[in-house]
Amino acid sequence: MLVWAGLLCRYEAMFFVASKLFEYLAPPSHWLGLLVLATAFCLLLRRFRAAGICAGLAVLVLVLAGTPLLNGPMIRALEDRYPLPAWPARVDGVLVLGSGEDAQILRERGAPQANEGAYRLIAAMAVARRYPEARVVFTGGSAVLVGTQNAESATARYVLDELGLDRRRLLIEPRSRNTYENILFSKQLVHPKAGEIWLLDTSAIHMPRAMAVAKKLQWQMRPWPSDYMTAPGGSAGGLFDVGGNLGLSDYAAHEWIGMLAYRLSGKAR
Repeated sequence: MLVWAGLLCRYEAMFFVASKLFEYLAPPSHWLGLLVLATAFCLLLRRFRAAGICAGLAVLVLVLAGTPLLNGPMIRALEDRYPLPAWPARVDGVLVLGSGEDAQILRERGAPQANEGAYRLIAAMAVARRYPEARVVFTGGSAVLVGTQNAESATARYVLDELGLDRRRLLIEPRSRNTYENILFSKQLVHPKAGEIWLLDTSAIHMPRAMAVAKKLQWQMRPWPSDYMTAPGGSAGGLFDVGGNLGLSDYAAHEWIGMLAYRLSGKAR
């Protein structure tokens, strides 16, 4: 039994490291930068044909990822999968997934970091006020591969306290490093009972991966998307907002590749 537990821990550690290393290679903006560097390197070596190929590929990535051409449909396909439902008659708890908040900024500046998932905490407060008996669970440790480790939970505790949530209603899960561990460790913490109604609070673009993990771990949850990037049929970025579109393309690629990796590794259904 101890051998299997050790092997499982080693597999989880390898999966985490591999996923973080892959994150540096997967974003289209990184491809663009690498292709520009490759073009310059080929020119220095007077390999003009290779430089032309790299430059052409860089232009292709810029056109595809630096405009709403691809990121709009890719994001909408994820966000449309779980529309925001009506308020349930009863809610026993809400699970809030962390979004990479850096507690070091909170400690050094006295105010929390703002990022694309900040509205998850506001959505959790709306649930808490509507259902006074519901438990609020925040899950998120540190997803940093190397360097300073700053748990997301510290920022979440600060923000929810500022918003007026009764501390006795809040449960913090501070160890998880990814979506799979978010839901696995939270389930072990709260021990949800059959028939309980739990809301899964995360951004709409992240909801398909999170729900697939919840199904794999056999936790009956209702999707509760906290925020969207696109309107139905619309785009997330402006036509000429190259920097913004590159960021959106990176985010969309992260979710699609992450969902594929989770399914292939057996972490999602």
